[in-house]
Amino acid sequence: MSERQPTIWINVTTSANWHRSAVGIVRVERELRDNLRKLYPVGQFKECIWTGDGFSVFAAGAGEAKAGSNIEVLELPAALPVSYLFPVLPKRQAVIAIAQGAMSLVPDRLRPALDRLMRRCKAPVVQAMNYLAVRRYRKQAKIVASEPHTMGSKADKDLVFSHPFQAGDVLISVGLDWSWTFYKDFYYLRTREKVKIVTCCYDLIPVLYPQYCVGEVASMFTSYFLDIAEGSDMVLCISKQSEQDLLEMLDRTGGRKVKTHVFPLGDNVPSGGGSVSSEVEDVASEPFILFVSSIERRKNHEVLYRAYHLLCQEGKRVQLPKLVFVGMPGWGVGDLLKDIELDPLTKGMIIQLNHVNDAELLKLYQSSLFCVFPSLYEGWGLPVGEAMSLGKAVLSSNRGSLPEVGGDLVCYVDPWSPRAWADEIYRMATDEVWRTEWEQKVKTQYQARTWADAVITVKNAIQSIESSGF
Repeated sequence: MSERQPTIWINVTTSANWHRSAVGIVRVERELRDNLRKLYPVGQFKECIWTGDGFSVFAAGAGEAKAGSNIEVLELPAALPVSYLFPVLPKRQAVIAIAQGAMSLVPDRLRPALDRLMRRCKAPVVQAMNYLAVRRYRKQAKIVASEPHTMGSKADKDLVFSHPFQAGDVLISVGLDWSWTFYKDFYYLRTREKVKIVTCCYDLIPVLYPQYCVGEVASMFTSYFLDIAEGSDMVLCISKQSEQDLLEMLDRTGGRKVKTHVFPLGDNVPSGGGSVSSEVEDVASEPFILFVSSIERRKNHEVLYRAYHLLCQEGKRVQLPKLVFVGMPGWGVGDLLKDIELDPLTKGMIIQLNHVNDAELLKLYQSSLFCVFPSLYEGWGLPVGEAMSLGKAVLSSNRGSLPEVGGDLVCYVDPWSPRAWADEIYRMATDEVWRTEWEQKVKTQYQARTWADAVITVKNAIQSIESSGF
């Protein structure tokens, strides 16, 4: 009788519940899913989703985007349960979704005041929710401890949560896991159910730089990474920098020394995914500089705005290309966006594109003069690699893992100096010989990383824990 091959599961909860343009983490989950599916025999690789009270099988392809869009659309077979039509969100996610919906209905002039009010209210609300969650968790733990049961029995599994996994299976979870509750159950799956757990560390920014994040998140993320270390057989790290940060934090806090594997992200830009809108065609018809990133404080859009303000103030507006921000607005940038809107010196020079599909993103990369990435800290810096894979010169910050991505093929600029960014932007925009030299270096020396190659390293890492004992 042949030995059962372990099933490789990927948790697609983030992708299945994502209905906007993809951000970096969503793209990683999708690329891992799509490329790992090609590497395993039919039936050995499966998808699962968290339904609020357990994991369920998710039909392969049910969460894929329709052609022509990179926005996730759930195409639901009749066999899928009703919970996929209306996913059961954790309370924290539900509150966030309701707040975002309400915020979208508020007139622009009232949003700054409401934003300040919500920030003041957030800490006590989160504290109350955490208190209730801890009480519920302790109550459940007492029930489990008081009931006589056999380790790994069906009654025990049903008492905690349901799942389709068998001993020896591998569960890969690389999404926005901290936004859900299931990551707290990984320890149970690993120790009781003998499921191999593979998770991901993108960065420790909330722990290292809480000032760039919403509210008091540092303590929550410290707890999250401690739980992940306890619950994982392996943690994938998207850079040597993120691996180093994680291991140092675990050592400092007494966390479990979990096995890690560095998993550099692929940087090939998706080539499909919709048609190019007239708005993007208009932008691409004139010279422009491209910055691909969610608009948030850590990404440091402000230094670019200030650099443009300085250049326009010095009478150099006519020589400047447009500056294009591609990404959704996030937390803490309301004042910056209002400054950009009202500043007469830079008015019309800075363009925001909040929703672009894959075809539009590729068009923007290819049509740009060069790309910029002034982030104050990164766990990787995917847009830098994407720009270089298309032969573009890049001006970048040198913080976090960004030098891992760009090596000596990127022109690095102090992320805190608007003057330095103004000088380098102006030189790159107006000195064609200088810009061409950087482009040639990139085109002849940069070794692009494909997602297919990157995922092979993940499969090899999975095999290393598959062969290890329980």
